[in-house]
Amino acid sequence: MRKPLHTSDRPGRPLFSPTRDARAQLLNAAAALFAQQGIAGTSLSSIAKRARLTPAMVHYYFEDREALLNAVVDERLVPFITYVWDPVDPGDDPVEMIRGVVQRLLSGIEKAPWVPNTWMREILNEGGLLRTKVLRHIPVEKVRLVGAAIHAGQKKRSLNSELDPLLYVFSAIGLVMLHMATLKVWSDIFHRRAAGVDEMQRHVTALLLDGLRHPSHAAADRQRTKRASRRKP
Repeated sequence: MRKPLHTSDRPGRPLFSPTRDARAQLLNAAAALFAQQGIAGTSLSSIAKRARLTPAMVHYYFEDREALLNAVVDERLVPFITYVWDPVDPGDDPVEMIRGVVQRLLSGIEKAPWVPNTWMREILNEGGLLRTKVLRHIPVEKVRLVGAAIHAGQKKRSLNSELDPLLYVFSAIGLVMLHMATLKVWSDIFHRRAAGVDEMQRHVTALLLDGLRHPSHAAADRQRTKRASRRKP
């Protein structure tokens, strides 16, 4: 008689040869559940159930809960952060820097929709269980590059001098994360379809960049846009 796939002679050791797919399934399940109900409210058995695997498989791949949390950070959140910030280059125009960060944030969230809720709940929250683990991976020098580029634009009077450059960068990240974490809430309140990624990118970029530009430049941009729209057939 053929033995079931998930039985084992030793606790936590499956009979079949382990695969990276099973481990990835567990990490994906954990990430999704952490976003839905928080880390504290997610048991290892519920992660196994979500991944359609046995609890023994969780213990096979991860020594304990802490090891699982570390894997979610190292293999899911750190690549997300790297994707967003690695392309930032010191020679880039500050407006294009911000546009790129927003675009990559939203593109990354489209592939990993659990990130905004986890970011708000487990990283920004003072008691978040991923706070310390993730904050040490924030690319501070890349953030400073964007802040320095904004400051340089302010000195040239091309960007709004009333903005704090570093606070502006965190405002940009926060705006994207908050909007994406609360899409369903606003959709329910206003009985409208939740905005898609493309719509959100247009909205957030316009909101951020019009505030970033020097008032005289923003007004000129609006005039150019109006003239262009009148010329269209």
